[in-house]
Amino acid sequence: MKAPLYNEILDICQLIANASAEGNDEARNDACKNLQKLCATNQDSPKDHPLQWEALGDFTEDGDLAMDIYEIALASADKLELPTFAASIYLAMAQRQHEFEETEKTIEYAKQAEIASENIDSDELKQEIKAFLADL
Repeated sequence: MKAPLYNEILDICQLIANASAEGNDEARNDACKNLQKLCATNQDSPKDHPLQWEALGDFTEDGDLAMDIYEIALASADKLELPTFAASIYLAMAQRQHEFEETEKTIEYAKQAEIASENIDSDELKQEIKAFLADL
């Protein structure tokens, strides 16, 4: 991923996090709309990247919609052959299903995260996945 896109995603996520911490719903919603616009603009273009989609899924309050967004992120990670992102996205999906108290789906996505993590360099992500599975 090129630095300008990464920085833009990071900046928007920081705005969302700051607005959430301040309880500023209007600023949070505006920043989320900017992230949605970025994703829509980049979709199916050379700038399309799973990081933007995973971030959008993470900040989407509607759980079902978030799962749909994670599916787009996963397709992007698979298309670009980015197993670290795939593992991270599967973990996010498992965590969201855990919030829904969907035990079977939680385990399914967590196991997918574990499988995807077999081919990554991030020991931190591997540990996070293992710890999540152990807590189930």
